[in-house]
Amino acid sequence: MNVSSWLRKTAISRLDAELILANSLGKDRVFLHAHPEFELSEDAEKRADADCLRRENHEPLAYILGYKNFYGRKFMVTPDVLIPRPETEAIINLAKELKSQKILDVGTGSGCIAITLKLELPDSDVVALDISPKALKIAEQNAAKLGAKIAFRESDLLEKVQGEYDLIVANLPYVDKKWDWLSPELTFEPEQALFAEDSGLYDIKCLISQVEQRLTNDGAVILESDLSQHEAIREYVEQNTNLSFVKTESLAQLFAK
Repeated sequence: MNVSSWLRKTAISRLDAELILANSLGKDRVFLHAHPEFELSEDAEKRADADCLRRENHEPLAYILGYKNFYGRKFMVTPDVLIPRPETEAIINLAKELKSQKILDVGTGSGCIAITLKLELPDSDVVALDISPKALKIAEQNAAKLGAKIAFRESDLLEKVQGEYDLIVANLPYVDKKWDWLSPELTFEPEQALFAEDSGLYDIKCLISQVEQRLTNDGAVILESDLSQHEAIREYVEQNTNLSFVKTESLAQLFAK
């Protein structure tokens, strides 16, 4: 069977099919477009068929391919870490405006935020935390592959953190299991990294209660959450800290002393 014939027989989207087939062949999509007559080996066809079935069953494409692009870089992902989302790139944009020296990433997962900040702000010192040892291993591998020198530590939020930071960033679990628009693909991602009690705000509120003591005098915090939660988070920050709301970009909110 050739490339063109295999792509015609699939039941998933054309883009997903092309990415799966290219991955099975060790090629890129440009090769597929340039060589529709290319004959697939039996092993390559079997791999592509199996991955196609996984996608039909709603498994996220990133887990099938083993990577996800974030801020122009390729990050390895497994079911032990949350898949990086394009919306999270807003955290990077806001952080780059601040040009902070000491940065702490809470709940680093794949390490996409911490690693990107270190590479975009090479003069900064970045520390990344996660409660999951498995996630930290993935983050460490991504950092090594991308050449980012970062200190990774296991910690439940700021429990084991010492010292002060100019910037604390966090993409914590904020999904409410009661939301009626949740995708079946979410069932493949780690619950610990996705879902939170208290309408999705439990972990964020816990971090807010700890964050001020770990910020420098002019320090800032960037938090990601669903847009529907932004007002409640701003109110909680105002009522429980001396931080002030600065601005929003996409799903990210910036607060500063």
